[in-house]
Amino acid sequence: MHLGQRDLQQLCGLGDRMIRVQERREVVRHIVAQQRPHHDRVGDLHLLRICRSDRSRSVSTFPLVQTLDISRLILWMRRWVGVERHFWRMMWRSSRPLVAALFAIAAARGLAIWLMIYSSGQALQAVADRSDRAWGWLVLTVIGLGASPLAEAWQGAASYALQTRFTRQQTLLLAEAANAPHGIGHLENSETRARFNDIEEYLRGMFGVNAMYAVWSVIGYGAVGLGGFAAVAQWSWPVALWTLLAFRVLHATWTGYLDVLLKDLVEDGSIGRRQADYLRSLPLERAGGKELRLFGMTPWLLRRYAEVWRAAFTGIWQRRSRALRGALIGCTVAGIMLVGSYVWAGHAAWTGSLAVGSTVAVLQGLMQMSSLGALGDFNVQAIRARFYENEIRSLRSDLGLAATLPERTGTPRAIDQRGAAAVDVTGVTFTYRSRAEPVFRGLDLHIPAGQSVAVVGVNGVGKSTLIKLLCGLYAPDAGTVRIDGRDPALDDAARRRVATIFQDFVRYHLSLETNVALPLVARGIDEQALRHTADEALRDAAGADVLTRLDDDWATILEPGYAGGTDLSGGQWQRVALARALTAVAAGAGVLVLDEPTAALDVRAEAEIFSRFLEVTRGVTTILVSHRLSSVRHADRIVVLGPEGVVQDGTHDELLVAGGPYADMFRLQAARFAAAGAVSDQNAEMAGESA
Repeated sequence: MHLGQRDLQQLCGLGDRMIRVQERREVVRHIVAQQRPHHDRVGDLHLLRICRSDRSRSVSTFPLVQTLDISRLILWMRRWVGVERHFWRMMWRSSRPLVAALFAIAAARGLAIWLMIYSSGQALQAVADRSDRAWGWLVLTVIGLGASPLAEAWQGAASYALQTRFTRQQTLLLAEAANAPHGIGHLENSETRARFNDIEEYLRGMFGVNAMYAVWSVIGYGAVGLGGFAAVAQWSWPVALWTLLAFRVLHATWTGYLDVLLKDLVEDGSIGRRQADYLRSLPLERAGGKELRLFGMTPWLLRRYAEVWRAAFTGIWQRRSRALRGALIGCTVAGIMLVGSYVWAGHAAWTGSLAVGSTVAVLQGLMQMSSLGALGDFNVQAIRARFYENEIRSLRSDLGLAATLPERTGTPRAIDQRGAAAVDVTGVTFTYRSRAEPVFRGLDLHIPAGQSVAVVGVNGVGKSTLIKLLCGLYAPDAGTVRIDGRDPALDDAARRRVATIFQDFVRYHLSLETNVALPLVARGIDEQALRHTADEALRDAAGADVLTRLDDDWATILEPGYAGGTDLSGGQWQRVALARALTAVAAGAGVLVLDEPTAALDVRAEAEIFSRFLEVTRGVTTILVSHRLSSVRHADRIVVLGPEGVVQDGTHDELLVAGGPYADMFRLQAARFAAAGAVSDQNAEMAGESA
């Protein structure tokens, strides 16, 4: 099955939706392998840092003054454009021919400007001298004038082509960063999630789209400035170097101010700023907009937003004010220096030291050298591109990942074990980072292979936490979790042995076939076999009505925003999610976990689905989590969790006879059903048992 760019964007969505890493990891790995089969290693990881200008650099390091040295040229380019070594390497890996072509085009722009300046000066002097050479110089002037915009147009086309490849690299790096780490702790950390969201918004926004154009525009205009420098240097090296220094001061002060400005935008993830963003977005949301109007909260919200925003940005304004003062001083100094250059040119022309043609050429060269100074939006976008590239590297470094994608070829290895798996939880202690008290202290639980177990308990005792530990999404602080003797938090094969459908399962904006067969799509399975497995799983999950509604069209996108797409009802989505779990079992999962995926259904519908699942998954280790005890009483075994761990363990009948928490909860629920009139056979039976 081919997954295109739209599928990639859906699978890499990193917003507030918590997409199950268990399901998505294999697909992202497949996409990474297909999109980029080989990656060079960059070297040491770099943390985000601010590019500082080197005001003390002597003129002798300038590439045109001494023998060309590649390492010096790269260093100069890094400082000049505002991006660093790894940024250049990623561009080089994205497309070597395009990068080489862009450098050649930039050199051509500089040469064309020099030719235009020099030949126009010579042409004017030839006209003044009534020389026959004037026409030849005019022809060269026209060639220079025409070549410059032509080279600029070619540069724009090539930079946009490079941008497509570069953005794909960054998207894959970000997607792997979201999916590669063991567990989901990084996705549940609000600060890390905010970093993911900021980078994703940049990549999808106009700044990200125009990054390459901005970077290569800075390089191109730099080449134009060097052409002007060469033209001025032909008549006076001191003036050329003095003017170059002036524009370097201007460039350094301007980019230094932009560093501070953009650093605040990229790096500042303060709680106050995130809260201000949240308050700003509330009136724009459908649910939030309704409640705000119903409760008359809009005036209060606006006041609160202004207060939080002002508090969050006070420090930012102070930093920007200091940087702005420095920039104004630098610009003033640069302006005075530039006035000196023009005064020299005027004085030389007045005294006759410069001929008419030479004067025109020098003035043109001085004007073209302005391209070596501040370039406005191009500088902003180039520096911002560098910030976000560094942020991706920093984020990957914080997650323990290499700076580049690992080398992967082929499809993921199939699960090497089949059949039911045994589950062993021994002495597990686990505490969330945001809590002081542990959820579990020395938890012990053994589930033999092939047994069906229901996990019940009041809210907050750790039912969902236990499931995430079994899935390897969390690692215990102490003790061990084993699936067939292997740790799912460290062993990918053990993790793939657990198929889980959570209450907040994902409704992928992909085809019906992909939604159902997601555990298989990355394994290179034949299309016909894949369709057969998906069809079987959907029918076993009582989802035949979904196919009927879609006229048996498995390619229908389950999102009305796409052409030919549609949405499903809540119950139909739950059946699709359950079919996805059955597909994982067909792929080799030996433990099937249902963590309240049917909570939105009524009691009778949930009980029917659970009973159906116990029937079709006979021989597979099955774990059911539910608040409704009537839905799970037919499990082979029921485990009751409490604050101290497992407080009861037995069959439904055994636990009713023994009394205790399970019997109390069962009778309480039965009493509610009896009071409601026991509207279904299931509820009537439950009410009868409690009596």
